Amino acid sequence: MGDYTIGETAAMLGVSTKALRHWEERGLLEPSRTATGYRMYTDADIERGAAIALYRGVGIPLETIAQLIDAPSHTLRNALTRHRAELAAQLSAVAEQLDAVDNLIEQTEKGHIDMDAMKKYLGEKMPEYQKEAEERWGDTAEWAQSQEKLAQMGENDFAALQREHDAFVADLAAARNAGVEAGSEEAEALVARHREMIGQWYEVTPARQLILARMYVGDERFHKAYDGTQDYLLGLVEKHAAAKGVDVENPSW
Repeated sequence: MGDYTIGETAAMLGVSTKALRHWEERGLLEPSRTATGYRMYTDADIERGAAIALYRGVGIPLETIAQLIDAPSHTLRNALTRHRAELAAQLSAVAEQLDAVDNLIEQTEKGHIDMDAMKKYLGEKMPEYQKEAEERWGDTAEWAQSQEKLAQMGENDFAALQREHDAFVADLAAARNAGVEAGSEEAEALVARHREMIGQWYEVTPARQLILARMYVGDERFHKAYDGTQDYLLGLVEKHAAAKGVDVENPSW
């Protein structure tokens, strides 16, 4: 049998000499002493120390190790099974925390509007419109809702939004050219479609839709976007709003 110094033993077990002294204080590993008081570890001590190091490596506290180190195998198995269950619970909790952090990271990444993508598909003047809209409606719940939606959109979303708008304008022009009259079933379908498009951003009432339709007519910058159909759209929306009881002379947001 070999005899090993505390330094040699620590190196073999992959622990510090301080840890060995602590184990000794806890009565877990008690080496013999030379005549001059130096600690000497036997092969049996090394084997016992390896078991302690193994248990510590999987997170078992020293108090529990003291109970297990000399326990029969079935007691050790039960204790290790309980410890495994505790570790599994900790792992599940950490996994949930990681998911929560991932969600926060995703929200942070989505917390900024992709202005480049918005300009690419909705026009170079969109940042200008954004600034003006914020000055007019920045303190409203509708503005906050629209900005939250914008912050969640990527390039594909802006592209889809542009396709939806272009298709609506094309159908609006076709209805105008075909002589579709305000209040008709086809006209009402177009009004509902327009309101649903706006409703992606915030709640839209017939009165709000009328106010917006008038803005499209009053602001020449919207004329190009609606390809000259803005006046026709206003007529359809105004007829619908009146039928819904809106005071068309003084609609309220």
